[in-house]
Amino acid sequence: MASLPEAVQKPVTLGERVRAARHELGLSQAQLAGDELTKGFISQVEAGLVRPSLRSLQIIASRLGRSLDYFIGDESLAGAKRRLFHRLAAQAALERRDWGAVRHETTSALAQQPPAAERATLLRFLATADTAEGKREQAFERLGEAMALVDANSDPTELAQLLHARGVLYVEHGQLAAGAESLEAARDLMEQREITDPRLRARTLVHLGTVYRRLHRTAKALATYELALAVASRSSELRLAAQSHMGVAVALYDAGELDGAIANYQRALGLFERVSDTAVELSVMQSLATVQFEHGDMSAARETVDRCSERAALAGDVRVGAIVDVLRARITLEEGDADGALRLAAAAEERLAELGDHRQQADALRVAAAADHQRGDYGSSDHAYRQAIELLASIEDHPDLSTLAAEYAQKLRARGDLESAFAYLELARDPAASRPAS
Repeated sequence: MASLPEAVQKPVTLGERVRAARHELGLSQAQLAGDELTKGFISQVEAGLVRPSLRSLQIIASRLGRSLDYFIGDESLAGAKRRLFHRLAAQAALERRDWGAVRHETTSALAQQPPAAERATLLRFLATADTAEGKREQAFERLGEAMALVDANSDPTELAQLLHARGVLYVEHGQLAAGAESLEAARDLMEQREITDPRLRARTLVHLGTVYRRLHRTAKALATYELALAVASRSSELRLAAQSHMGVAVALYDAGELDGAIANYQRALGLFERVSDTAVELSVMQSLATVQFEHGDMSAARETVDRCSERAALAGDVRVGAIVDVLRARITLEEGDADGALRLAAAAEERLAELGDHRQQADALRVAAAADHQRGDYGSSDHAYRQAIELLASIEDHPDLSTLAAEYAQKLRARGDLESAFAYLELARDPAASRPAS
């Protein structure tokens, strides 16, 4: 039987579909190519001689007024393979803290109707992005839905991840007891099921140590931080290999070789689990220095601060560098140099304000306020204390707000301003209440 004419024969391959859609619109190959592509490239695509990258195909699809699925929807790249790629790409975006990419890749994977366990992982990715962007209620909802999907017997690692994420979110919400309970559950589950994920273990221990410190359980915090630092230390050569695999994965993805891209993403992520996590190490050192300071060991605190500052500079981490300078300012003030402490705190506060980290910015203002008070500049001290209190109230950080209000009340009482001191003591007792008038 003779084949149908090209005009009515159903297009099957990607190239045939591009050509058919182009003919329907009456476009030449040059018109379809536009400025981004070339006529020769379009000709090769239609002839099946080259496979366009997804980026190029998106340009072609947009110009032809068709969805991407029209061209590749029923090809071998569909289904589980495509879903796996989007999930791995979302995980890689989490490494980069690229929240827009996390949302895009995760939403794409969820659209493929994944099974329950995989859906739970994707919801956790979205909850992480929500937490980072301050969308706490939405993050709680996603984590609740995810935990209902997970079977502790078949997937204990995912459950530990979810318990960790929920614990971090509780702490962000100022619910320290609930945060400690969830993080301890994650830690205990990893020990019971012998889960050997150093990054998850280290991060859980870091956050748990921070909760202990904020609950004034100093000895327990110190031991937890030291354990986290030991877990976090790994070989830097493996990180370079992991980054190389990531580069290969991106190149293969752009070339349309999805199998190779997935394989390299998996290799990269496997290596990332074994390498040192600089962010965790910095967080541990920063927290360790804080505990040493609160313990009164100024020499050890300053040594840890110096180490952390050097690591932050090498890693290009401006945020941690600023946080460490706040602690350095606190040590400097304790040693009696109020002017030096004020300079350090003011510079750090400016950087933290630019980064939008209100909790740490409030801490910098607190040190600056204490330095101004020690210098006898009470007007500047009052302004800084009240600005810090406003910031903590705006993010509903009630535990830190209570501590700060009590400290400020003590300063006001020492100056004889008993009425204002009483008002801030009331705020310390009930930080959710209305703030005193400035």
